Amino acid sequence: MKKIFALLLALMMVFALVACTNDETPSNIEGDDNNIGNIAEDIINNAEELDSFSEAAVEYYLKAKGISYEDLKPEWEYTVSDTGAYADDPDNGSGHAVVIFKTSDSSELTDEQIKAYYEQVFKATALASDDGYNIIGHEFVGEGENPGDETTLEKALNSFLKGWCFRKDGKNMAVYVSEIYDNNKDSALNRIFYYYGVKFDIGVGLQKSFDETLSDAENALEEYEDEIKDVLDEYIS
Repeated sequence: MKKIFALLLALMMVFALVACTNDETPSNIEGDDNNIGNIAEDIINNAEELDSFSEAAVEYYLKAKGISYEDLKPEWEYTVSDTGAYADDPDNGSGHAVVIFKTSDSSELTDEQIKAYYEQVFKATALASDDGYNIIGHEFVGEGENPGDETTLEKALNSFLKGWCFRKDGKNMAVYVSEIYDNNKDSALNRIFYYYGVKFDIGVGLQKSFDETLSDAENALEEYEDEIKDVLDEYIS
């Protein structure tokens, strides 16, 4: 478990570094050998203090983004998956608010119930956004489209990877939604899958194209490779 957390820590440090260097404000990372250690320490401390795998952490994260957790809870009776809630420090690029809601009695959700829930999340993020509307985003942009253009719920759901983005405090936030299904049950609604839950994942999105972001991450990993290795060695030992 510790090695798994160490791997996650390394990834979070890289994304935190990329997020810092992508900010419009000048980065204070360059030239400060202690910064990489501080980033790691902050990530660990926040994860432990917030009990990241908890609804409280999700509520904390969403509140920092101007979203009420209450506004994202389904109207139908539900339970929260044991490991479905996770959040990290809202100020870095690695945090997410993730929750899986399942019907309390494991009953099947209709297509109308699922779409109504996605519309609920769509409205909440638009309301919290700087612009008052949701955008396509770099994660979901298609050929010939502008990632900053306004999107609709229909367009956001008409894809294998369902989701959209919104701008908050000048940063692109990404929203992924999906259905939860039970392989052991047959649908009574003439569908392939038996859907009895929904999931949302809200976190800092890509601020640049995927290729540009990957290049930045590779550069950050190369530049701070020794520092990251030292931090991980110290943590594992």
